[in-house]
Order: sequence, then C-alpha cells, then structure tokens
Amino acid sequence: MRETKSVFTFDEPIEKLWSGVTVYEVLVHWLADEVKGRPKVGGDFSWTWKLGLEGDFTTHGIYKKIEPLKELVMEWKDHPADPTGTIYLQLLFESMGPNRSKLTIVNGGFPDGDGSDVWIDGAKEAWDGQAIHLKDFLKQNPDITKFFKKT
Repeated sequence: MRETKSVFTFDEPIEKLWSGVTVYEVLVHWLADEVKGRPKVGGDFSWTWKLGLEGDFTTHGIYKKIEPLKELVMEWKDHPADPTGTIYLQLLFESMGPNRSKLTIVNGGFPDGDGSDVWIDGAKEAWDGQAIHLKDFLKQNPDITKFFKKT
C-alpha cells in the first residue's frame, strides 16, 4: 500500500489546532461546505463540497482512532481509488510549545502500482492546500469557540 505524508507547523496552541480539525462547526469554514458526524471511534462522518455546475461531491467514512490532542484516524467507505475501505487519513498532532504546533497529514492505503499515482498526487495536493486553508482560518479567527454549537 502507498501513502503521502506532509508536515505543517502552526503558530497556534495544540488545543486550538485540535479543535480546528475535530469540531464540525469549524470544519465548514475551511474544509468542506457541509460536514456531518462528530469524532467518535466507530462513528460515521461525511464531507460535502458544492461544486457549482458539476453538482455536489460527498465522501463518507468512519472514525477509526481518536487520541485527543495526539492522533485522529479515519477510513473512507467510498473512496474512488479503493471503495473497499482501505484508504485512510491519519492526522498526528504535536505540541511544540505554548503557541506552536505541528500537524502531520498521512493519506494512505492506496493500492500499489502506477494506477495510484494520480490519486496520491491529487491527495497530496489537496491536503497540502487544505492545511494552508486551516492555517489561514486559525490565524484570522483567534477565538474559534465562537463557531462551536452552544448546548
């Protein structure tokens, strides 16, 4: 199986970075147009992008591992590269001080062979771009708790 890996540093505390990636009311501001499913091991999630004339694109998956402030692992149920559920996203979080964090993004489980090249290249480009969106969003919103659903 093949994977892509990227590492990003954020001038944010680890708690804010974690919330920016795990709170679905925040995800809709930088990741997708519609997000469903709160992080819970075994729980489902879906992300939808509204693509204009091309219509909507929705992907579905399941949360496989959650270690708060350290690791989040998800598997796709319907990834076009391998709809059998082997494509995964692993996010590794590391505190580098009170206002500095590191996020490692691993997107893997892609089948061996040249046929996966387009998927791996696309995944790397997409997640690298999303990390930049996340970084910009967190910088522009010092208090992301304003987006949290009030209970």
